[in-house]
Amino acid sequence: VVASLSALYRNCSAVAASNPIKKREMDDNSKRLAILFYSLNAGDVSNKVCTKLKDLCRAVDSGDFASASHIQVGMTTSDWDECSAWLTALKRLIKTGSSLR
Repeated sequence: VVASLSALYRNCSAVAASNPIKKREMDDNSKRLAILFYSLNAGDVSNKVCTKLKDLCRAVDSGDFASASHIQVGMTTSDWDECSAWLTALKRLIKTGSSLR
C-alpha cells in the first residue's frame, strides 16, 4: 500500500510542480498520506479498510483508475469515520493520476 501510493504521489507531484494551486494541493496530500502511513504502521487501520486499500492500490498499479475511484467512493460512504483524515488525498491522487494516462 505504501509503495503503491508513494509512487502515485510522485507521479502526480511531478505534474503539479509547475502549477501553484496544484502544488499546494499536493503539499496537503503529502500531509494526509503521512497520517495514513503512520496509522498503517501503528496498526490503527482496521482489516476491512486495509483490504479495501489493497484493492485500491492493485487497481491504481494496473492503471484502472475507474475501479480505484469506485473503491474510494465506497470507503467514503462506509468507512468515513476511520478514513476521513486521509481519504481526500486518495480521491485527489486518483483524479490526477487518471488524467496522466
